[in-house]
Amino acid sequence: MNLPELHTWRYYFLDLPIFSCGFRSESLKKRLYRMFEPEKEFMKKGYLTLCKYTGGTASEQETESFLERTFWVKVIRESDAYTSLRMSGKKIDRYFRVEGIENLKSVIGDKRPAIILTGHFGSFFIPAIAFTHLGYDVYPIARTVDTSPATPLPTQYYLKLNYWLSEMRFSSRYIYTNFSGKIDREVVSIGRRGGIFWAAIDLPRRLYHYKRLPVTFFGRQSSLPGGIIPWGIKRGAVFLTAWNSIEGIDSGNFYRLLTIDGMIPEGLDTGEILQIYSDRLAERVSMQPWEWLPIQVIDQFDESEGRNG
Repeated sequence: MNLPELHTWRYYFLDLPIFSCGFRSESLKKRLYRMFEPEKEFMKKGYLTLCKYTGGTASEQETESFLERTFWVKVIRESDAYTSLRMSGKKIDRYFRVEGIENLKSVIGDKRPAIILTGHFGSFFIPAIAFTHLGYDVYPIARTVDTSPATPLPTQYYLKLNYWLSEMRFSSRYIYTNFSGKIDREVVSIGRRGGIFWAAIDLPRRLYHYKRLPVTFFGRQSSLPGGIIPWGIKRGAVFLTAWNSIEGIDSGNFYRLLTIDGMIPEGLDTGEILQIYSDRLAERVSMQPWEWLPIQVIDQFDESEGRNG
């Protein structure tokens, strides 16, 4: 085992659990930051690209602030695999705040499925825990773990552990889809019962090229996967968007803010729903770019003529 691989094992299975227990020290931060270093330049490039897309500029100080916040979002999101074990009972308010729950409450209850479209934004694995304590069974749609050599072994073990530990706090369970887009057939029976699904669909073509439709994203030609949307339309589903951001970064008093937007208008086709989602995602990313994991590959969303999206 080489030293970088040893550092990865330590990060996932020692440093993140220690952090999740509330331990803080400069030596721990240095070890955590060491795992952020390989992503740092990609994050910086993505942030500067975003600034170009939005017609703005970023000073050196603003860029450093973005990177610092991005680092903490990564640590909190990944340590939430372990923190989730404490997200129960009366303690739940220490970890979550919820805005817009009335938007969900107003559209469920008539046996129609509800599909909450989200992104790889903030701590995107664990919102079902908050929904559980609010009395809602929300089923996150998640990709199976890539067990090919492209994904390092410690990362594979961590991702599987993350699914297992976080699901322990759900009143629902993960619904898995594979890399070719095939989804667990139980989605059908859950949908018939008026089930609620949580789906992150902000994937560039290079990472997921199945059943995509064109959209405009940050004023550029792009595309997004239709995913579960066509199935939902056939079954009269209602669609919303929501985001689980990590707040309190500047103060160090971290919490997760689950924000549920208003319902997407009914009677739209898949492409129209995707465009509304794209617009809402772009607005959210513009406000909190450090929360959005795919910012490091934002250029891959640009499918304008002459570019490879």
